[in-house]
Amino acid sequence: MTKSSLVLFALSLASQPGPWEIPTWRTQSKAEFPAHAWNREDGAIHSIPTAPRVDISTTKNYRNFECEFEWKIGKGANSGVKYLVFGMRPNPLIGRIDPEVPKALGFELQLIDDANVADAKLHPSHGTGALYLYQAPKHLPATPVGQWHRAKIVVNGRQLEHWINGVKVVDADLESPGLRFSMESQSRADIPKPAHLDELRNNKTRAYPIVLTHHGGDAWFRNFRIRELR
Repeated sequence: MTKSSLVLFALSLASQPGPWEIPTWRTQSKAEFPAHAWNREDGAIHSIPTAPRVDISTTKNYRNFECEFEWKIGKGANSGVKYLVFGMRPNPLIGRIDPEVPKALGFELQLIDDANVADAKLHPSHGTGALYLYQAPKHLPATPVGQWHRAKIVVNGRQLEHWINGVKVVDADLESPGLRFSMESQSRADIPKPAHLDELRNNKTRAYPIVLTHHGGDAWFRNFRIRELR
């Protein structure tokens, strides 16, 4: 094999995805799984509607990755998967960081009952499949409540993708002026800001957890797997 062939072979190996991993879960503030807020049933993780709204986090951090999972929500439910989670945000019920009910600050693939939750009706960027608050989904397939659906999130360098039931519904660029403008237009204090875009651009190797959100409704996740993109 020639020297140039060896270089190409090495580059090819470096660009291959890593093996699929099955994540383990904890919270951002404690190292154990919050069984009082989430339970395991029929191979799925389920948010208990009457429990404290504890978000759960992967025990491992990721920067460039692909994750796949199946999800289902009940009528009136609001949930999602957050990634590139920069830290914790205040618990909205008390207005401050709460280690007993940790809430995640990060980008979010929104999963919601579009027909029955008021937030979903405010703007297309609040609906299922959206990059929540920042970019509305396109070509979204039907996602009726009470049924299992498939989703995928891809983060690769500056590129973000959301997929629902095999359809790419969001294709975003972390360094685009459009995304920065969308973030600057949001008045909420408890969401990612342009400074977080700068953090990602300036430190391309820092890794972050992936989080399942608990908003007080029935949400189920199963067959969750993640692989790193090298």
